[in-house]
This record gives sequence, C-alpha cells and structure tokens, in this order.
Amino acid sequence: MRSNRRFYYLGLALVAGLSLGLRFWQLGRFNSLVFDEVYYVKFAQAYLAGEPFFDAHPPMGKYAVATGIWLYEHTPWLHLTTQTVTAEVNLAPTSYRWMNALVGSLIPLVVVGLALSMTDVRETARRWSFGILAGAFVAVDGLFVTESRYGLVNIYIVFFGLLGHWLWMAARREERWAIGMVLKGLSGVALGCAIATKWNGLGYVLTLVIWECWQRTRQDVHKPCWQEILCLVFFPLATYGVLWWPHLQINSESFLSIHRILFLFHQDLDDVQVACSRWFTWPLLIKPIAYWYEEVGAQAYTVNNLGNPALWLLSAASVVLLCVQRLSRIQQKIVQLLGDQPKNEGTYNSDKSAQNDVVGYLLIGQMANWLPWVLVGRCTYNYLYMPAAVFGFMLLAWLLSGWLAISSSALSRQVGFVTLVAIAFAFVFWLPLSLGSPLTPEQLQLRWWLPTWI
Repeated sequence: MRSNRRFYYLGLALVAGLSLGLRFWQLGRFNSLVFDEVYYVKFAQAYLAGEPFFDAHPPMGKYAVATGIWLYEHTPWLHLTTQTVTAEVNLAPTSYRWMNALVGSLIPLVVVGLALSMTDVRETARRWSFGILAGAFVAVDGLFVTESRYGLVNIYIVFFGLLGHWLWMAARREERWAIGMVLKGLSGVALGCAIATKWNGLGYVLTLVIWECWQRTRQDVHKPCWQEILCLVFFPLATYGVLWWPHLQINSESFLSIHRILFLFHQDLDDVQVACSRWFTWPLLIKPIAYWYEEVGAQAYTVNNLGNPALWLLSAASVVLLCVQRLSRIQQKIVQLLGDQPKNEGTYNSDKSAQNDVVGYLLIGQMANWLPWVLVGRCTYNYLYMPAAVFGFMLLAWLLSGWLAISSSALSRQVGFVTLVAIAFAFVFWLPLSLGSPLTPEQLQLRWWLPTWI
C-alpha cells in the first residue's frame, strides 16, 4: 500500500510539473500584445492608474492581471530574464502573463482534488487513477495551455468555478458541521469570483444547484435547504457585488447603471467575425482561433487555441456514450427515486460520500456549462466551451480509470492504453501551436487537418 501511495504521489508531481512547465516555458516569447491582451492588459493598467474605462465584462479577471503587473514591478525576484518591453503598454511581457500562467498551472491540481473528493475512498486504485488522468488531461490540452500563457481572463472562470466545486464536494464529505459550513461558504465566495470574471461563470453555480436538488430528491430529503441558499445564492451574489466596488469607484458609476449598460451592450452585439463559431461545433473543434501569427525568414510563429484533438473528440464520444447509457437506465432511476437503490459501479450508498453518482455529477456539469449557449444568438467563440470541457475530460478519465485500474478485461486495458497513446501523440504533435514555437510552412500546413483550422 505504501509503494502504491508513492506511485500516486509521483503521478501527482508529474501532473504539477508538466502543467507548470508548459505554462511558464518561454512565457515572454512575444513582446507584443496577443489577441485580447490588447484590451485586458490595458484595462489592468487603467485599474492601477485609477483611470476610468469601459469594459464589456465584470472586473475580476482584470484585477488578477493588474495584481500580477503590480507584484512584478515591486518584486525583483520575479524578473527571471531580461525582456524587451511591449511597446503598446511599456511592460515586460512576463509582467502581465505570469499570474495567468500560475493560475492556469493550478487548475489541473484543482481537478485532481475535485476528482478525489467525489469518489469513494474504498476504491483507491480507481480513485487516484481518475484524479491523475483528469488533471493530466487539463494539463496537456492546447486550449488551456494557450489561455494560460497570455494576459487573458477565461482561465479565471475555470479556476474559481472548479475551486468552488472542490470546496463544496469536500464539505459534503466533512463530518464536522462547522468545518463543512466554512468550506461551503468559501465555495460560494469562489463561485462569486467566477461570475465576477464573466457571467458564464454562472454555469458552475447552476451545476451545483441542479446537483443538490437531484440529490435531495434521490435521498427523499425534506428539511429546509437554507445552507444551499446561503452558500450557492447569497455568498456568490455578495462576492460578485463586492468585487465590483473598486471598478465603480474608479468609473463613478452605480451598480445598477453599469449592469444595464452591459446588458444592452451584449444584446446589441451582432458583429460577425471570422473567428465566430456556434455552440454545437465546440466539442468537435471545428473552428479554433489563431491568436498570433508572424513569419520570420523561413519560419512561422503561430499561437492557436486548438485543443488536443484526440482528447476533445474522445471526450465528446464519452459524453455521448454515457448520456445514452443514462437514458437507457430510466426505469432503474425511477426505482432509485422510489427508494430502492441497487449497488452498481460508480454509485455509492453512503449519504456522507461527496458523490452518490460520479457520472451524473459530471454530465450535469457538462450540460449546465454548455447548453445555455443554445439561447445566445450573437457571435460566440470556442474558448467559451472551457468551463464545460473540463467535465468532458473528467468523464473520459472516469471511463479510462475503470478500464485501466479495476477491469479484468485485457481488451479494456488495451483500449485504455491506446487511448492514452493517442492523446499523448496529439499533445506532442500540436504543442507548437500552443507554445508559439517556430515551424516551417510545411510543418505548419501538416497540422491543419481541417480548412476551418487555418
């Protein structure tokens, strides 16, 4: 058992090291503003200077970028290399990117923690395999790597949203009432930070609301749900409101007036761009976005937010497979709701367990963060799928953990191994597009498998 524990910790260390290395490697390579850095870095500077400006999104992400800039300027040991400053903002590139890289590096570890907190401790091999695989998938995904390496804000939605989920699931396992309430309160604060980054952070709150309602129905619980209301409604909204205060002071606006302006802005936003993509195309990687392209001599430098194709397609297949499986078990679920819940793989009978149904929770997270985009008719982009994509990665990790860790079938283990090899190959093959590494035109063309990827 002790040797197994060392093996699990080694896997966790590898996930952490890989995540950290991919996000900090040559972080200051481009000394120009990349993609939406042209907005967010300048907004961060405006916060530091106390200058008013208009932004179409809540302020949390820009606060984080501004904090990174301030710490870089006041902490000499962060100046790891001498860099040419970015002319548009007169800052070293690392100064406005390192905070994103750090937070992006932590997301795989949060995913590991969430996976461990939702599974039964009795299934140690599968529990740790699930957690390490889920964290590794986030660590090596091209979209998450790209978004973490630049002064953008989407990474903060995912970090705070998943952190809120981890704290909530940990609270459900906690037997001491006071500590459980503290964890749930902190979960509400983290969820509020996700919403205060962009409004689609609400998907993480919606996930837990649906999950808790479903669990209460399954367990036939009739006691008041004041804890859920307090921690999933009041705390997130209070945190969201408090985080607006510095922005409102600088811009001399009221909370209601700025939200009216933002709502009307997004309602009237009907511009169509080349990078636009519809919600149903996101899991299939139909339209990634080129954040940067530059030719220097015979080489091209490009930064693309293309996710790991093998990982995304296999995750989408896992979502479909498990949804079909769930629909085929409607009769069994009805029996469970009536109180006769049979034991089966992935289902736990203990009410104190953080999860009674791993797959059910992950499917709710996937759909709650993805399907609301059906209602949005304006131009949308593939990075909006990031909050939902994590749940798809975790569903794939759950399937693989069963095949590799506990299955007695040689075929299942072989399929699991081949799947991991395909994901690893895709990671290495398309990694230059995430890191902005130099490629010849022929090497670049070899990686454009669909006309829409260019």
